[in-house]
Amino acid sequence: MEESQTKIDPESFAYHFMDTIKRPKTSTDNMEAAAKEALAAYLTAYYLAQRFNHLETDFFVDDHTKPVSTYQKILSQLNQY
Repeated sequence: MEESQTKIDPESFAYHFMDTIKRPKTSTDNMEAAAKEALAAYLTAYYLAQRFNHLETDFFVDDHTKPVSTYQKILSQLNQY
């Protein structure tokens, strides 16, 4: 069953997420604030991907008898954050 799991590379996901964020031109006065926002976005995406990987592993290991898809269970767990 290990082969059917979806794994997300947290680093790659976070980098690609950063590419989708529209960032205005930043003056040197606002550089630190812009860096903090970018870091917060990167870390949020990184840890979300790690949580997804962990949740999916738990769902495949645990035997749930409810007729709910693994995808729905994972989304339910992620939406609690």
